[in-house]
Amino acid sequence: MALDLDPGLAAVGNPALVKVIIAEMDGGTIPFERFMELALYHPEHGYYRTPGRIGTSGDFLTSPAIHPMFGWAVGGWCEWLWGALGEPAPFTVIEPGAGEGALASTILDWAEGRGGGFVTALRYVAIEPNARGTDPRVEWCEGAPEPVETGIVLSNELFDALPVRLFDADARGPVEVHVRWDGSGFVEARGSVASIEEAPTKGRFEVSGRAHATMSAMCSLIERGAVLTFDYGYPQEELWADWRAQGTLLSFYRHTAHEDPYQHVGEQDLTAHVNLSELQAAVEDAGFATHGPVTQAAFLTELGSGQLVESARADLPEYFARRRALQQLSDTAGLGRVRVLAGTRGAAGVPPGFGAEA
Repeated sequence: MALDLDPGLAAVGNPALVKVIIAEMDGGTIPFERFMELALYHPEHGYYRTPGRIGTSGDFLTSPAIHPMFGWAVGGWCEWLWGALGEPAPFTVIEPGAGEGALASTILDWAEGRGGGFVTALRYVAIEPNARGTDPRVEWCEGAPEPVETGIVLSNELFDALPVRLFDADARGPVEVHVRWDGSGFVEARGSVASIEEAPTKGRFEVSGRAHATMSAMCSLIERGAVLTFDYGYPQEELWADWRAQGTLLSFYRHTAHEDPYQHVGEQDLTAHVNLSELQAAVEDAGFATHGPVTQAAFLTELGSGQLVESARADLPEYFARRRALQQLSDTAGLGRVRVLAGTRGAAGVPPGFGAEA
């Protein structure tokens, strides 16, 4: 005897979250930006409220999850900055969107392994309102901490997870994409026409209304030091190029990328490439000197990641693990095309990793 096996809302995603979104629509529509915000960050049912999203058992990989080499390189950059600032104590690393703390723990391990004045001065503050880590060496907080005199604000794939407004270029101008419930799933609806300076005249594109403000807030956390950001993105002229007619919005589910944000709602990651021109403008507006963007591949190469691989030749399993990891971290079709952007204030010259700009 066949049974009624219709999964109902579970076919769309997290049933509790789907109900929340439908209720907010109240028979009408909501902007895609709000849909993305609820899908990722709803305080109870959002995607990032559940631990384990990043890593081989999750939906996607980030650089800190590949191998500690990435954290070692970032740790070395932080130590350089500490020295360039006159070796202040304390020296505070602030990481917004720290997740479960993989990068934080690796940097702290690296500093402890080397010893010396840097580890003694080092203080690590992680900002994470969602599923957070448990490393007791880290000061965990949900909101922005008090500004510090010297340090670095560090982010890895923070901006590409910010909710974005979604637009379709029309003869009348950019038409904002809204979302509605049709009784069985989420579908798109046309919103109003917007006025956006230099917007594409054809195709689909995204606009982040939060990127500039987020970077400005990051810069406000330190008097002297740096902001260092790793993220998928392009300068505006590349991001909104005529040939990029489908935009950059992607979904990640079980390590598979696809273009449908309306399935697996609350159970898949949603991401859009960052407008690096906006981030640079925010850094400059805050009074920092900007460096980059450069690719992660170029950044890691200049910092000496190749030597990290070669130094492990006496331990063949570790040597091959590092070699495979560096290939992943530098692959220009994957993580290697992540862009690295820095802003410095109080540290003279071009920082390590950005020599190609000189």
